[in-house]
Amino acid sequence: MPEFSTQTGKLCLVLADQLSRSLASLSDIDKQNDLILMAEVRTEASYVKHHKKKIAFLFSAMRHFAKELQNDGYRVRYVSYDDPDNAGSLKAEVERAMSELSFSHVVVTFPGEWRVLEDMQSWQAAFDVYNATVEIREDDR
Repeated sequence: MPEFSTQTGKLCLVLADQLSRSLASLSDIDKQNDLILMAEVRTEASYVKHHKKKIAFLFSAMRHFAKELQNDGYRVRYVSYDDPDNAGSLKAEVERAMSELSFSHVVVTFPGEWRVLEDMQSWQAAFDVYNATVEIREDDR
């Protein structure tokens, strides 16, 4: 994973089931100032029993999409499942990025699962300490 200097732009989280360039959270991304975060996290891989091949397929698709974005000049922070610094959840990975870098805005697209949405709706209060706003955009795909 490349190192990033302090940022002032947006941190854009992309979920495993949102691998599309037409994603609302990517609609106004600035290649110079914004950072795309993608993370293979334990909470998402283990909240229910999944077939191992399904998890491998999702992680592979995420890695290919991240590489595609990087090749097109986007700044991507990709956290693999076996990364020793992996924080284990989406919220914790966003918080880790916020503590290591400085973003004015966290942008996510409305998730497909209610439990993930409930978690995201608590992020504004959790990330107030970083003086960043959290925006959950409608999924218009």
